[in-house]
Amino acid sequence: MKKVVAAIIKEKDQLLIAQRHSKDPLTSKWEFPGGKLEPGETPEECLVREIREELQVEVEIGSFYDDNVYGFKD
Repeated sequence: MKKVVAAIIKEKDQLLIAQRHSKDPLTSKWEFPGGKLEPGETPEECLVREIREELQVEVEIGSFYDDNVYGFKD
């Protein structure tokens, strides 16, 4: 099982979501920004790294919101 994290970035009444890359199996779908944890990485470190890589912005991680287990076939 892969572990992933996602950021809920909200400002005023708007949420930031991102569209998946055209080479992704779920192309054109929308998602909260985030990604897979690397070995030895905390969820917070992963979010900072993924947001930097995907959106080229620096973030500060706030409080934990929720967790969920979800499965789908590639």
